[in-house]
Amino acid sequence: MNHKSANPNPINDSSRCQHRTSARRRCRLRVLDSHAGLCFRHVQLRLQSLEVPNLAPDLVGQLAQFTSAADINKVLSKLLVLLSQNRVSPRRAAVIAYISSLLLRTLPAIEHESDEDDDKTVVVWGIPSPDRSQPAEAGEPVPQTP
Repeated sequence: MNHKSANPNPINDSSRCQHRTSARRRCRLRVLDSHAGLCFRHVQLRLQSLEVPNLAPDLVGQLAQFTSAADINKVLSKLLVLLSQNRVSPRRAAVIAYISSLLLRTLPAIEHESDEDDDKTVVVWGIPSPDRSQPAEAGEPVPQTP
């Protein structure tokens, strides 16, 4: 019968940092903030993860509206640069790219609405053909079918 010896480092030690690694090991450093239960290193990591940088100046720049495909293309190009510099998370970049694709898909509908508002002349390219189901009237030649 094998008995396991008592662990010299008890896991429920409240003076140790509560952070666990991906291997489920606990950090060995002392707690800095008793409310959070984290050491100085993991408190800093948590604060950095909560801070979201404002990327609007770098991403959008001077653009106020996205009314053309060229404007959206500029934003997507800047997004690619920010993603490659690791300044934006892949998840956030995916959301921005998805919203950009929705904007691109709505551009034809916006153009169609603005065309209706302009009261432009409509050009019809097809001319209706004569009704051949009725017999020809007197004096009118009978159309020949090939």
